[in-house]
Amino acid sequence: MEKTSVTTREQLLLEISNAPDFLLEEVLDFLLFAKMRRQQPADLIEVDTVADQAIDQSQTPIWEAFEEFADTLPKATAAALPTDGAAQLDHYLYGSPKSDP
Repeated sequence: MEKTSVTTREQLLLEISNAPDFLLEEVLDFLLFAKMRRQQPADLIEVDTVADQAIDQSQTPIWEAFEEFADTLPKATAAALPTDGAAQLDHYLYGSPKSDP
């Protein structure tokens, strides 16, 4: 018996016909992103990648920027801030009940 070869396009169309809508939205987003990426000139893509990976040494580290900002807060405001922000992040961001320590 001869094995028939299925092209990538045929396989993709078959998978699309059986996929739920929420997954198709993600696949479409990815496909449009990939097409856009391929339409950019190669030298621009390379420069963007290098720029994304580079660290600007002239920028202040975030912890130092935070310390500078914290020093400008009035004492009453600083005292009212939660001390369990990291442990209770979901509570402060989304209003979910506080979790046990």
